[in-house]
Amino acid sequence: MGPAVAMAIAPYIMGASLVTGIAGTAMQAESSAQSASYMAQVAANNQKIANQNAQMALEQGTVAQEQAKEKTGAQIAQERAAYAAMGIDPNSGSPLDVRSSTSELGQLNANTIKYNSHVQAWNDLNQAASAGAQSSLYSSQEGWNMAGSVISGIGNISSKWLSWQTMAGGTGAGAGAAGNPLGSSYNDYYALNSSGGAG
Repeated sequence: MGPAVAMAIAPYIMGASLVTGIAGTAMQAESSAQSASYMAQVAANNQKIANQNAQMALEQGTVAQEQAKEKTGAQIAQERAAYAAMGIDPNSGSPLDVRSSTSELGQLNANTIKYNSHVQAWNDLNQAASAGAQSSLYSSQEGWNMAGSVISGIGNISSKWLSWQTMAGGTGAGAGAAGNPLGSSYNDYYALNSSGGAG
């Protein structure tokens, strides 16, 4: 294959290389975008679960608090009945003090249950907020990966194109044997072909 023929098919080879480069860049960008999209969905699911856990903690806390109050009420009723069975007035003196202590301890227990449920819900909500921020970050990264891969691919393709142009002697006027490693026959060949001459 002579230099003229090689130079004739060089643009087609370069074109094929550019197409391959663009396709590879697109595939890489799509893969990165899909990965970021998956991670964003995982984080969004974690956010949803954490919010559900927070709501569940509050609901369970409310139920446990009511159960604690009922248990305290039942205990006070038993104490009153026990004192009455012994012929002691349950509404005065020591029996009343005992009932008051039982009521106070029961209220403290109910308040502790409520506090713990709110702490758990608060922690769950913080986890939900963190997962939401991660989801947003991954969603943004999806676009960044796509744009970055495309820009990087364009840069690589442009670099290849400029390298080929340099090898070919450039497109400016006066590009001859000094700028063309293959000599003036390359420029002469394309000059003839562009004007409809011999090929």
